[in-house]
Amino acid sequence: MIKENWRWRHQVWNLAKIDLVKTYRGAALGKVWLFAKPAVYILVFWFALEFGLRSSSDVNGKPFLLWLAAGVFPWFFMSGMITTGSDVYKRYTYLVNRIKFPLSLISTFYTLSLMIVLVCMLAFTVVVAACFGIFPSVYLLQLPLVLALMFVFWVCWSMALSPLSAISRDFANLLKTLGTPFFWLSGILFELDKLPHVARVIMAFNPVAWCAEAVRDCFVYEQWVWADYTSFLPFLAVLVFFVFLAMHNYRRLYMEVPDVI
Repeated sequence: MIKENWRWRHQVWNLAKIDLVKTYRGAALGKVWLFAKPAVYILVFWFALEFGLRSSSDVNGKPFLLWLAAGVFPWFFMSGMITTGSDVYKRYTYLVNRIKFPLSLISTFYTLSLMIVLVCMLAFTVVVAACFGIFPSVYLLQLPLVLALMFVFWVCWSMALSPLSAISRDFANLLKTLGTPFFWLSGILFELDKLPHVARVIMAFNPVAWCAEAVRDCFVYEQWVWADYTSFLPFLAVLVFFVFLAMHNYRRLYMEVPDVI
């Protein structure tokens, strides 16, 4: 899979850009919609928590809205991977049916297209925060590492689960139902430190929770992601598991996927 992606690396980048263009083709505002939907979600959640539930407060001396943005923006990326990324062959059947096109590239360029959007959102967050006098700290330097780990994990997630989703529609539908539970149970809208000890141990093996918290480490908590080894090591374990699962499923099933699709 690595050899295929390296050999076709230029095509992967071009396909990722084409995918972004297709997403917003025909819209008068174009790329503005990259930020409009996440911004509306953040403002709605902030309003509900601030004025409805009255449960928002500064986190580590940073505004609650910044804490919320640092969790919701990564969630939009992960939500796309959980729903569409785990069944990506159905989205690009015209590529699956091309004999010489490597299937592993589909997961890579789809993840890359979502990652480009996430990077733009986080850059927008840095600019807006600076406008309000909140300047990034040295811990923001680890953001490229965090994004790289997220990219590798979610590519492997897609490669591991997409062949199974292509073969079994029940499995694909099961994965699509995980979006809502992951959102409400992964600390996107609450601080994980407030959970009981047993729940925190279980949550340490939740990749969605780690990704959101890792981005918040860069913006809000201001700590190195590897410093909290009780969450970093379980994430690495889950990452290694999905790497091997991706290799196994891809090797066993990639010949069958074009037939069932």
